[in-house]
Amino acid sequence: MYKYTNEKEILEALERQALLIEQKLNKGIITLEELNEELSGEVPIATHDLSDIAPIYLNNGALDIIDMPYDEYLHNLNKFVKIMHFPGTYERNVSLVMHHLGSEKSELPISYIQRMKLYNRTGFEGLYTLSKKNAKTQELFNIYIPINTIANATNKILRILEDEVYTRHYYHKFARLTTREKEIITLLALGYQNNEIAEQLFISKSTVEQHRKNLKRKLEIKRFVDLIRFAQAFDLI
Repeated sequence: MYKYTNEKEILEALERQALLIEQKLNKGIITLEELNEELSGEVPIATHDLSDIAPIYLNNGALDIIDMPYDEYLHNLNKFVKIMHFPGTYERNVSLVMHHLGSEKSELPISYIQRMKLYNRTGFEGLYTLSKKNAKTQELFNIYIPINTIANATNKILRILEDEVYTRHYYHKFARLTTREKEIITLLALGYQNNEIAEQLFISKSTVEQHRKNLKRKLEIKRFVDLIRFAQAFDLI
């Protein structure tokens, strides 16, 4: 298996992994508990409510980071934020995530660095955080990785996921698509013709044709079967 060592590759791989994990959770291929077991609880993961970022689920790794039982964490959340986070970083990161969730790119992952006291240590350390909206569950899926362990954690996550080569190749193309282009890919993959797509989206047939030309150029996909695979890989159908 390919091992990531370059920082840019590592962060891009984590974004793809978050997308794949969301798909597997939504399709019932794996549960959060099974994912936690597969990762031996070593990679911290959590889910939060989309409306107020309130915690819903924390695995063993996430609880190890905050070094307290789940119930105690919930009942002392404000105290935890004040003590564990470097002043101002929690509020700034919540604002960053909420702004992202309100943007056109809200379905893509967002990553940022938190400065926290990890594992009950006294000094503040960098915690790489990747957040991914799950539109189906209306939850925010998060992966937390201490900066000094990021390469090992990334390669560990890779071992439980399938289709990594395909998504690695096409992820940049997917990330550059507009919301409208994704809608058109979905309808094309479902067998809709240009005039039907135009009716569905309340746009002209010529606009649909132009979008198709742009998609052909962007995705470099020529066969219909390849379009279907792309749509399936990125959960567009």
